Amino acid sequence: MTRCNKCLMPDTLAGSNFDENGVCSWCRDNYPPYRIKGEQLLVNKFRGLGEHKGSADCLVGLSGGKDSTYALYRLVTHYHLKAEAFIYTHSGTNKFALENAQKTCEKLGVTLHQVSLSGDKHKKTFIHYFKSWLAHPTPTSAGMICVACKHLHLLGSRIATERKIPFVVWSSTPLEYSPFLAIKYTGDKKHIYKREGLLRSGIHIGCELLASPTFAKSLATTLGTSIPGCLAVFPGSGYLRFKYPQVHPLMFYAYEKWDPRLILDTITSELGWKIPEAIKEDWHTDCVFNVFKEYMFQKMFAVSYTDAFLSNQIRYGYITRDEAMQKLWESKSFYAASLKPALKFLDLEYLMSDIDLSCFEVED
Repeated sequence: MTRCNKCLMPDTLAGSNFDENGVCSWCRDNYPPYRIKGEQLLVNKFRGLGEHKGSADCLVGLSGGKDSTYALYRLVTHYHLKAEAFIYTHSGTNKFALENAQKTCEKLGVTLHQVSLSGDKHKKTFIHYFKSWLAHPTPTSAGMICVACKHLHLLGSRIATERKIPFVVWSSTPLEYSPFLAIKYTGDKKHIYKREGLLRSGIHIGCELLASPTFAKSLATTLGTSIPGCLAVFPGSGYLRFKYPQVHPLMFYAYEKWDPRLILDTITSELGWKIPEAIKEDWHTDCVFNVFKEYMFQKMFAVSYTDAFLSNQIRYGYITRDEAMQKLWESKSFYAASLKPALKFLDLEYLMSDIDLSCFEVED
């Protein structure tokens, strides 16, 4: 495997197209496209509200991670909005993430709503789909392990509707998008920015049902969790717009520049935000289960979300390639060391013999 001379993406992926200088097509296209709309447009959105009967101007989806914490901080202290927040928790939520969210809201004087699925639905859904992936490893089965998490879009919209809050604010950034996922899911090498629509997603799930009895059983067993999660996979999905027409999703980092160093410096100094020293990653730190997603895509493609995310940051000048390689090595080592404890946490330690930790080894 050879990596791009500019970023970290390997030449083993469909659509990579390295040129004579060893630079991948994503670097040549400056992927992903990221244009900031600007603060004034965000101000105008909230000015357009006028008088409303809601309990707040916006409801912020808060994970306890750095990006959503900073978004809430800015909305309250810079834009002077009346905000509320909610956090979706489950058995795999890291304790420090919840503590960060609670501490942040307390310091900012913000009401925090804690929501979750009833019983142990989240954990059970995750286990079903992880086992089905082990039996038949495909992008479709891997993508379904996080389907319960998509209920946060439903639960957030429900809170906003009940409290007459017009906007739900989300904190993902375009730099989190991974080109190899678009290609592998859609098979479209020419339009690598394209997200998969509901119909095509349904076709992929249908094919997986026919190919994998284990996947079919998982879907049947978790139907009440899986179907709503699939329908609400994105904050702006048609299903959510139909079900909660008065609620408008707002992507904070479409209006303000995502700057990881500024974000970390601000929330650590102003809010006391922190993560345990043992955790060598500051992205998606809120969930114990994230290590499984990293493993599954690493095993299938020899590359994961982390490689793509760091590569996107290189292209936009947030990090050098050498810094990214060091961070990649630290992250992969951390994930390799975390997988066995995560299996034990889920009472799945007996599956360790099916796990290939060598896939986390980093090649330059």
